[in-house]
Amino acid sequence: MRAATGVTGVAAALTMVLAGCTGGGSADDGGGTRPVREEASAAPAPKAYDPPRKFTGGGVRLSATEAEHTETTLWKTKAFVLTETGLTAYDTRGSGGPAWSVRKPEGMSTGVDERARVWESAQPHVVQRDGRTWVLFAYQKYTEGQGTAKGTSTVSLQAVDAESGKVAWTLAVPTPEKMSFGDDTSATVVGVEGDTVVLTARTTPDFDDVYDDPRSMVTYGVNLATRHVDWQETGFGARVVSGGVIAGEQLPEKAEIGHVDWTAPDGGMRLVGRSVSDGRVRWRDPRNLFGLKLEGMGAGLMSAEMVLEFEGNRQTYALLDATTGRRPAGMTQDSVADFAYQGRSCVYDQRSVIICQFPYASIAALDTRSHKVLWKITKDDPSRELPWMSTAWHGVVYAGVILDARTGEDDGTYSAGHLTLVNEYGGLGQDLTVYEATG
Repeated sequence: MRAATGVTGVAAALTMVLAGCTGGGSADDGGGTRPVREEASAAPAPKAYDPPRKFTGGGVRLSATEAEHTETTLWKTKAFVLTETGLTAYDTRGSGGPAWSVRKPEGMSTGVDERARVWESAQPHVVQRDGRTWVLFAYQKYTEGQGTAKGTSTVSLQAVDAESGKVAWTLAVPTPEKMSFGDDTSATVVGVEGDTVVLTARTTPDFDDVYDDPRSMVTYGVNLATRHVDWQETGFGARVVSGGVIAGEQLPEKAEIGHVDWTAPDGGMRLVGRSVSDGRVRWRDPRNLFGLKLEGMGAGLMSAEMVLEFEGNRQTYALLDATTGRRPAGMTQDSVADFAYQGRSCVYDQRSVIICQFPYASIAALDTRSHKVLWKITKDDPSRELPWMSTAWHGVVYAGVILDARTGEDDGTYSAGHLTLVNEYGGLGQDLTVYEATG
């Protein structure tokens, strides 16, 4: 987001049975026999729809029901599901069964449960390099001490072959000086740009006399080509990676992680942007903060919930460009109000629109290039029912009905559950039910 790894991939391979038969001898082959191979006909390639507007009715439930919390990425006809104890690939066509799973070493923690506690999420990252496709995730591993030696916790980054499930490589990152990793480390791959993987993890200072529950963060820039840590920054927690910049929180010595946000009882917290390539500061927000929660919205935008000094510790909300730390060009204070944090649920369609819903009140769409509000529907609209958005992808909003992401107009209906992820081959419901795309 690790030292001894011992992580192995368990690949479930499909085998093709070839039937052999013999033919009669002839003068041409010297009277011997020649094996004839009857090739099994290949299954037709699944048809892609970009974006899909029709789905199979009933759907197929993925067999990942034992985990309370999951983080999932769709890639082609696979769903990569990260749980607290491992990574599993499921086929989204057919039975919905597992294709492979990586669940070792024992005692590993991927941070899924801790991120769910503070209302964060980090999907597995799929990257392509040298003709191969890897799934990246991070984990923390505790090793018990032997004799009088203390136990240790390490953090590692792991790359798994997306097709076979074999572990390609594992990299243990260094533990910061005078810090240690603990049960709530929540190691996270925040983003990948070029050859750099940005990984962040929570740390515990090696002292307990400052106050009750001190916490900090460390962020690493890992080079995919060399599989080496190029840089690390202690006290910095990465949250958004975009345009060569990492936006996150710079923490003072006295900091702790609360129910949903970071808090600093004496202030001193800052909102900072650092370079992806070397970790150097690119911008720094001047406000002195007592509390901060950042949430990536996609397309380089982020919402910030801040507790300010000298103003009665009141909360303020902002929509910021992660590359500059400023309000996005083209937006006004009024337009920010429809998209800033304040309990809204936002989805980026991975093309040009961010759609945000304020429950029971409104839904609005933002152009990610011009930062202009494209459309808005409120509960008081006399001519339209307020739709309830589940997700969006490539120009389509799935909200019980289909809406055009750029106009907000009705664009058909679909038969599927509460979709949370969609790609060209189908959609994944909130309960991990897969609905194949049919049109």
